[in-house]
Amino acid sequence: MKYGFPKICIGALLLLPWLCFSQDAPNRDQLRYNQVQQKAAHNSEQRKENIFAQLKTCNVRTIEFDVHAKKAPAGDWLVYHTLADRATNCRLLSDCYQQVIDFHKSEPNHEVITIFWDIDGLGLKGHTKSDFYAQIERTFPAGSVVKPADFLAACPAAATLQESVTKPGCGWPMLKDLRGKFMFVISDGKADFRKAGYDPRNDLVFLVSDYTVPEKINALPDVVFFNMSGANPFAKTARETGFVSRVYWLDQPKYEKAMELGANLLATDYLDPRQFPWTSTTQPDGFPFKTIK
Repeated sequence: MKYGFPKICIGALLLLPWLCFSQDAPNRDQLRYNQVQQKAAHNSEQRKENIFAQLKTCNVRTIEFDVHAKKAPAGDWLVYHTLADRATNCRLLSDCYQQVIDFHKSEPNHEVITIFWDIDGLGLKGHTKSDFYAQIERTFPAGSVVKPADFLAACPAAATLQESVTKPGCGWPMLKDLRGKFMFVISDGKADFRKAGYDPRNDLVFLVSDYTVPEKINALPDVVFFNMSGANPFAKTARETGFVSRVYWLDQPKYEKAMELGANLLATDYLDPRQFPWTSTTQPDGFPFKTIK
């Protein structure tokens, strides 16, 4: 499927501007989440663009926060990369969330936004899993969070989360059903979530697998996101098996290779499409995803 301006646009731009929207655009929402690629922000708090700009101007739909419990206010988290690198464009997670919500209010029918977290200190007083979820629930609109349980409910024959996206007749949600919604994924810190008791039927977040070898792809049946650095060929294996791959630490050569492999979430530090046009997955009419062929 090809997207872009139909040929008639060039000659009819002034007379019939409505024709300049892609003729395929109505079909895009029939695509599933795992059938597209998107530019993702790596360590969003460290980028020169603030969170709102990453979503609004850079057309990013996947962001990432490094959050820390130590010395943070109860029920909230500090946001920075490491103790040696505390540069941040939103000091508290609540500040980061507010920018996400501001974008949501400005474009309530936006494409699904996926948020990844690297979490340090989960379990400290005032910073338990329950506290983390309570902050999500008081911040994001009711009904806007897509949970692992929603995947299972959409595929009653599935006994595991992996089966919910791979069984015949099932699969990842369609983009049309994800409009205005959010999905949450824990990358680093997932062991603490498991220690606190993780159940995809009850938890709000998805967990990732760091396995990058084919023989381990089904080792964690409650995991459908795979996380890896660089242009790892396993990204193609994960996608072709029916899962979603996130790749990070991407400069231009690695980004272009990861795109060629069909990685879904292309996490990079280089977000401005005017300065780094090679990062763009946005189509001519503004659709922020590229279909994987």
